[in-house]
Amino acid sequence: MATKRQSKSLVRKQEIIPLLIFVFSAFLLLAFTGGITILTKMVQETSASVTKVIFPPKKKTASFKKNQDVQIKVSSNSSLAKYGGWIGKIKQVHYLKEKNTYRYDIIFENKKVLKKMKASVIQAKEKAKYQVGEIIQLKKSAETDLDGASLSDYKGTAGKVDNISLNYRSQDGGYKYDITFDDGIKYTNIHERDLSTIYQVKLSADNSASQNNEVLRQAFAYAKDNPGTVLGLPSGEFKIGSQTPEQDYQLLSSDTELRGNKTTLLVEGTAYWFGLATGPGAEDGVKNFTMRNIDVKASDLTKGDHFMIMANHGTNWKIINNSFTMVHKSGSHIFDLGSVQNSVFDGNQFVGYAPDLTNKTNVAEGDDLHLYYAEAIQLDAAENTGMWDANLIKNIDPNYAANNAQRHLSSNIVITNNAFLPYKDSSGKIIAYSASIGQHSSDVGLVSIYNNTFTSSLVKQIAKNDWVLKPIHLQSDYANAIYANTIN
Repeated sequence: MATKRQSKSLVRKQEIIPLLIFVFSAFLLLAFTGGITILTKMVQETSASVTKVIFPPKKKTASFKKNQDVQIKVSSNSSLAKYGGWIGKIKQVHYLKEKNTYRYDIIFENKKVLKKMKASVIQAKEKAKYQVGEIIQLKKSAETDLDGASLSDYKGTAGKVDNISLNYRSQDGGYKYDITFDDGIKYTNIHERDLSTIYQVKLSADNSASQNNEVLRQAFAYAKDNPGTVLGLPSGEFKIGSQTPEQDYQLLSSDTELRGNKTTLLVEGTAYWFGLATGPGAEDGVKNFTMRNIDVKASDLTKGDHFMIMANHGTNWKIINNSFTMVHKSGSHIFDLGSVQNSVFDGNQFVGYAPDLTNKTNVAEGDDLHLYYAEAIQLDAAENTGMWDANLIKNIDPNYAANNAQRHLSSNIVITNNAFLPYKDSSGKIIAYSASIGQHSSDVGLVSIYNNTFTSSLVKQIAKNDWVLKPIHLQSDYANAIYANTIN
């Protein structure tokens, strides 16, 4: 007969209650003595120790590569101070396994080598701020080039970058530049910190003449607020001018250079640029104004258009290497200098005057001769009646009467190496004869006029004997130097 076997439990029922009491008492003991916190910390430390063993540190990536161009930071430690800013190349990369880091050997163009440099003293090479062929300006704070040659004669002037090289002559490193200035003088090894960019005038070939007029106004306004500005015109052809020039005009600023770069200003209608007086003295006006390398041209090369710069007082103007083609209307001027002092016109071309008079050279008695002899460069004398400027400046300058209370003669003006030429069509036919220069309504002060060429002047076509009907005409009490001019 089979018998049923009874299973036994690991813990007897009568033992369960005492066991629970024991476990609960042990937990209370740990809680009151901080044992749980200690036990938890031991578990965490054990876990972290295991992690370190299982996961070794990852190898870092080098900050720089072999043959990479780099630069020593200027703010490097004192032992590297003399190399601050130097530009070189990574010659070798060293990995320090025990420190999981890198060191770099750097070689410079002057063959100097720095070994095992930390990444913290190195940076990627900075680009040169300027490019070969770019027009830059020498800062007024510049003293010498890196060879010690004085730059004082060229402070604030513009020049062209000929060459760029690395600078190892000074502890701030970087780049050095070879610059040719407008007079042809070249300086080598000029520090980058002594150069600055010029103001780029944002003329656009897509703009209307009115829009470009406004761009020019903004540029001259900037130059007025920032003396010493070089205004750089872009390459190309740009429309300017107006059918209402008495309202849409330019005001020139002192201490300004306006320079072209294969720039042609196409005049539509008339463009007036004025220099206002700033006081009663002859030199109280626009000062230190330079205009160079700009071609001013009529949009209509048959009838011509009109461009005129009129100045009321002023000093130290330089008008250099410009051309003015078919922008001189009969009876008008291209430059009307009202009492301007100490100024130079050098290397300019004035092409075509008064195309409406080309076939009207038979002057009758009573005809207005001014239509024929109106000067391309008039050495005028400003006064307060408004006659000398045809009221153009008088109508826009509230200080006109006070500033022109005393009449001054234009004086110490040099006109040299200029050409006054006729404008011809493609077949060689003269569309407009050339202009004259001088003054007809007052005396002039001291002037020097030499080495200029006058070809086919309109005044030479008129069979009338009058002192104003000569390519160079003026009256003066001074012993003026007028010589070596060619009149064809």
